[in-house]
Amino acid sequence: MGNLLDPVEGITLEQWADANAKLASGGNTDDVCKQLGIDAPKWDRVNNEWLTRMRNDTTFTISQKYAAAFNTSASGNAGTGAAEAAQSISFEKYVEAMVAQDVLGKQGRDAQDILKDLGMTVTDYSNASSYWSGKMMSDFSLAMKMQTLMNEYKAKYESMAGPGSASDIEF
Repeated sequence: MGNLLDPVEGITLEQWADANAKLASGGNTDDVCKQLGIDAPKWDRVNNEWLTRMRNDTTFTISQKYAAAFNTSASGNAGTGAAEAAQSISFEKYVEAMVAQDVLGKQGRDAQDILKDLGMTVTDYSNASSYWSGKMMSDFSLAMKMQTLMNEYKAKYESMAGPGSASDIEF
């Protein structure tokens, strides 16, 4: 396997983050593909590979670089940049959004809809993630608090599964 940050089919991490920022800010896939000079199937492959790399990156190198690149291109409810997000999205709200996306996403809910229910855009969440991830690097008490909050929110959102959830769908 090559370097974690090697381009995927010629698309760099920064280009991928910029494209996702445009999508999160109201753009569409056709425009992103045109900007990158690729077709939709290639975009799907590139996007899936970068998502897989990010999910498997235990050093969070991709997430940090992605957030920095994403935040320079996107705009959301909380303004641009991680500092603005910190003023409007508390640590507790950030952790709740993270857990809600995980638990409800597994039940078939769309991540953007979940964030919308919590009063956030993808950009707001990304900015908050960048800010709070950085804070946890220097304040380990936040990491300990995060685990407690994650357990609480996981129980809350898992209890929401019931009739009407997608938990009965099999592929």
